[in-house]
Formats: sequence, C-alpha cells, structure tokens
Amino acid sequence: MKILVAVEDDADMRILIRFQLGGDDRLDLIEEATTAREAVAAAAAHQPDVIILDHYIDGDTMGLYAAPQIKQAAPTSKILLFTDHNLEVEAAREPAVDAYLAKANLGRLLPTVQRLAALAPLTGSQ
Repeated sequence: MKILVAVEDDADMRILIRFQLGGDDRLDLIEEATTAREAVAAAAAHQPDVIILDHYIDGDTMGLYAAPQIKQAAPTSKILLFTDHNLEVEAAREPAVDAYLAKANLGRLLPTVQRLAALAPLTGSQ
C-alpha cells in the first residue's frame, strides 16, 4: 500500500482528488491538509510515498515555496505540484518538486501518482 497526502484548500477539489485516486486500491490517501504548516506536519507524521501539493493554499506560504520544508520533513516523499496555475517552469527549477501536473489534466492524476509511487498503471485485466 502506498501512502498519500493531499494538500488542497478547496473542498470540491479534494473530493475530485479522492475520486480520481479511488480507482487504485494500492493507494491510501491518509490525510488532507489545507495549509503549508499542516502539510509539513502530515509529511513528518506519515512519511508518505507521494504528496499532492496545490500552490494556492490557505496560510502564509504558497505550495511551491513550502515544498522544500515538506521535503525536509519527509525526504523520501515524492512531491507532485498539482495546480491551476502555470508553474511548470518554476516547478522544474525547484529541486523539492518531483513532478508537475496542471489541474486541467485531472484525468492524468492517477497515472502520474502511480508513476511517482513506482506502481505500474492498472490495466483493464487486473
């Protein structure tokens, strides 16, 4: 079982994330955070395999800028910057961010998380 944490302050988007990830019973979304401070605490407590991180979150620190603190709390966790904003270049320049996905590509969330968690994508025969 691969452990996940989602950092997203929009309740509707958290529902969509849970729905997208629900297609793979090898993934366990164990905590949802809405601020950078909560994200760091969740990362430290759970040492998740993957952290799904929005950029615009509640609190003083934006997701991209919190990524180094989160990575420090959970050094082996993979961080996926998942945001509405075009931050692909910035995400590529931030060593703490392992992947970037625009929310417009929500349908790619599951395979992206599977790749980061080192899981083979599910096929129709499984």
